Amino acid sequence: MAESPKLEVRPRTVLGKKVGALRREGRLPGVIFGGHADSTPVETDTTTFQKGYRRWGQTTLLALTGLDGGDVPVLVHDVSREPRTGSLLHVDFARVSLTEKTHAEVPLHFTGDSPAVRTHGGVMVHALSEVRIEAFPQDIPHQIEVDLSRIEQIEDTLYVRDLVVDASKIEILNDGDQVVAKAVAPRAEEVVEKPAAAIEGEVPEAEAAEEGAAPAAGAAPAAGAAPAAKGAAPATKAPAAEAPKGKKA
Repeated sequence: MAESPKLEVRPRTVLGKKVGALRREGRLPGVIFGGHADSTPVETDTTTFQKGYRRWGQTTLLALTGLDGGDVPVLVHDVSREPRTGSLLHVDFARVSLTEKTHAEVPLHFTGDSPAVRTHGGVMVHALSEVRIEAFPQDIPHQIEVDLSRIEQIEDTLYVRDLVVDASKIEILNDGDQVVAKAVAPRAEEVVEKPAAAIEGEVPEAEAAEEGAAPAAGAAPAAGAAPAAKGAAPATKAPAAEAPKGKKA
């Protein structure tokens, strides 16, 4: 326990809705549970816990001091926060035994520069952010490193079975075939095909049939059409086409 960070707590007598008064005094209510013992309400300094928790997360073995019976080895099991402000409301500590293995969620820390992204323009997809492990509390790592430089080509994939841990101390409980990270080709830009009528230089079929016909009475001439000759009578009806010579109309 000498190497574990220490956090001073004290037994808590203020319970229920009255804990709001503790928070206003800068005290964080909490509880210690598990370990084949009764739950123990405790409180600790909010600022001290908040600063430490940024380093510890939920994978660092802590030693709670200030209670009868000596230091208590625990892991931070859960932290409750006020939804709008994010301020701390409550902390749950889980008792652990240094002689019994326990389960924990360990975050993955992605490092390295992938050639598939840098050289081949791929996109890195992170499929997992943490894995579940089994280990003695004192052997739980703060995080597991994932070296992305091993992903060299598009479609190269790192699986859970590729994670580097000390197998003599840590067992990863996730399926070994679960994808951790993968390089994929960038999504091709969607090509929106223009309708035939909108293709440059082509005229919609309906318009083509009417092209050259006189506009309806009162209608404005089409854009770009030559103005009618001054004094010319408006067209009333297109004349019928002449029949080919030698044939009756």
